[in-house]
Amino acid sequence: MRLRWLYAEIAVFLAVWIALMVLLRERAFYDPGSLWHIVVGEIILTQGMPQSDPFSFTCAGQRWVPQQWGAEVLMALLHRVGQLDLLFLIFTAALATLYAWLFHRALHYGMAPILAGLMVAACLFAGAFHYYVRPHMVTIAALAWTMAILLDAEQRSLSSWRLYTLPLLYILWTNLHGGVLGGILMLGLAGSAWGIVFLLNRYTGLSLGETPWRHWREVGLWAGVLSACALAPLVNPHGLEMFRIWKSIVSSPVLPRVIGEHMPLDPTRPFTWPTLALGVVYLLLLISALPAIRITWLLPLVWFYFSFQSIRQAPLFAVTVAVTLPALWPATRFYRWLRRFSDGTLVCPPAPRPVRPLMVLAPLLAVSVALVLQLTRTPVPLFGTGWARLSPTMTPIELRDTLQHYARTLPPGTPIYNDPNFGGFLIYFTPQFKIFMDDRCELYGDAWLQLYTDTIALPPEQLGPIFEQWQQRYGFPLALIATSPYTPKSSLEQYLLSRPDRWREIARCQAAVLFALRSEEILSSASSASKKNGGPP
Repeated sequence: MRLRWLYAEIAVFLAVWIALMVLLRERAFYDPGSLWHIVVGEIILTQGMPQSDPFSFTCAGQRWVPQQWGAEVLMALLHRVGQLDLLFLIFTAALATLYAWLFHRALHYGMAPILAGLMVAACLFAGAFHYYVRPHMVTIAALAWTMAILLDAEQRSLSSWRLYTLPLLYILWTNLHGGVLGGILMLGLAGSAWGIVFLLNRYTGLSLGETPWRHWREVGLWAGVLSACALAPLVNPHGLEMFRIWKSIVSSPVLPRVIGEHMPLDPTRPFTWPTLALGVVYLLLLISALPAIRITWLLPLVWFYFSFQSIRQAPLFAVTVAVTLPALWPATRFYRWLRRFSDGTLVCPPAPRPVRPLMVLAPLLAVSVALVLQLTRTPVPLFGTGWARLSPTMTPIELRDTLQHYARTLPPGTPIYNDPNFGGFLIYFTPQFKIFMDDRCELYGDAWLQLYTDTIALPPEQLGPIFEQWQQRYGFPLALIATSPYTPKSSLEQYLLSRPDRWREIARCQAAVLFALRSEEILSSASSASKKNGGPP
């Protein structure tokens, strides 16, 4: 007998959620910003909106405001309740919800469950290398919602409330993550293309395709909504400064050269292959639908192009494809071929698939049980407390106690030299220190990022004197250097090891090595550090 309560969406949610809980247990916190976002949110909650850099000694006193402040406050509130475990739980549950919803849309558009499952898995896998606990995840979800609205509007199946609430979503999105610019771009491209087609259809007698508009009144309504969305970024606590911050990041010529996630897609790196494979499948399906092409089906091409400019955009390409393919699929030659020659298991006619209460209640119940386990500090695998953790190969978590000992021993505000990828770790675990650098690229600026990258790549004999100049200028008595048992020692590590008369190795782990000035110098260096001037070296 058929189990009427066992909806496929529930199975997809649980499968994706469990898979993410297992596979991203450590990886979800690989991004160095995951930890400092929490601290920034806590500062906003307890002290108000920061107006200058509170963390580094190189940019002490320089103007800096948190552009992702809304997401940081949410992260801090969740962290107050359940630490990293709760952040990880909400992160994985939200991702599972997103892909279960995409699976539901695929069924609604007539994609067979097997193909819908494969499509969701492929898109999830293509973007998985970039799934971290950070505000960027908001953009992935909000862009998927935007794409769904555009697709449904073009097919004239969009409910009014979804259209009218879009500007409110964009105001919220603005204050959670700067990716709102990508959403505005999608709306602008779709609206412009629809406008051209509408005018040509209306005044030339041609029939160039469908648009959401039949009359000028509908054009005016959409123009108002799109204009409101375009103006939404003005609604933020930083005013026009938010645009300056976004511009410094988006237009930077340095970031694609020195920051891994901003670099162009490199086809020789295996983690990019799922994105390339997804792109090939999407292009083949798009070509097979010619000449019956809709404007919205072309929008993922924009993100495919952006992915080649910056691999950071690949998850956005994946999620736009996940929204688009179900609508595109029935128009393809592959669909028509399967419908004609297969046994029917891989093709289904489009049919409305309403959201049933149990589709929502069952996942909500599962997440609620996990929340209870965490709030009661029950150490159950996957869902209980203590499951989320930092990777010992990516963070100096094994040196935490040693670092905290020095943080308690040395005067508050003591500077510490650190690898930029460890900045968030130090901000989170040793707030008493002032750090050398972290991944807030808009703060440090292009000139300093390029200078630092070029300097740190010098051979030990050239890097050493520059490093000692930094030490003399800022007075840092400690240096936390990235290392790995699987790669050669960096130039800086080689230099510090070659100067036992001045620097001694305190502790070492899989990801880092901690050096300190010789004991007769460390206290005097720390006590004089407060007299050093800020500003990038």
